[in-house]
Amino acid sequence: MAINNVLDLAARQASWLLSRENQVARNVANANTPGYKTADLTPFEASLQTASLQLTTTSRRHISVPQSEFQTTSEETTTEKSDTFLSGNNVSLESEMMKGGEINRAYSLNAAVVKAFNSMLVQSAKG
Repeated sequence: MAINNVLDLAARQASWLLSRENQVARNVANANTPGYKTADLTPFEASLQTASLQLTTTSRRHISVPQSEFQTTSEETTTEKSDTFLSGNNVSLESEMMKGGEINRAYSLNAAVVKAFNSMLVQSAKG
């Protein structure tokens, strides 16, 4: 796996996290709008299915593993349906705040991974 692929994947996840954060903010802003229905983005893991990440062997002594062993099966997940209020709105501020916390944790992990790869890249360039 090339470092460019890892950094590109981290950049795509950061972009997805920003979009999800905007959607959560839109849901919170419309918490009192009659008839508004909550929306969320498809999970980022779904885009990993289309990413071309493969192991690279640089020596013939490396163990080669067929690509088929790394493919994961996608399972459908059911989300909890929140209660619809009298106004037709179904925004739950508690669940939206929990989504905000998930986004914050995922962004922190993403930034830590990028920082670690950057540090490794700098160390390898120094020799």
